[in-house]
Amino acid sequence: MRKEGNNMKSVYFVRHGQTVWNVENKICGATDIELTALGHEQAIETGKKILEKKIEADVILYSPLVRAKDTALH
Repeated sequence: MRKEGNNMKSVYFVRHGQTVWNVENKICGATDIELTALGHEQAIETGKKILEKKIEADVILYSPLVRAKDTALH
């Protein structure tokens, strides 16, 4: 995404952490499946990397599903 002039914006996409259904090779779709312990760890590590890279977010958008919300809030 680019704005006029030298003011450049970036868009980042992050997938949710691991769910039980991911482990079982099932597709979650719109089913509200929670993160596993590893999924929470993955979300925390992703958050740390975002901070390390000094990525500043104007807006964070996420699905209302618990796995997406939990990932975004870590």
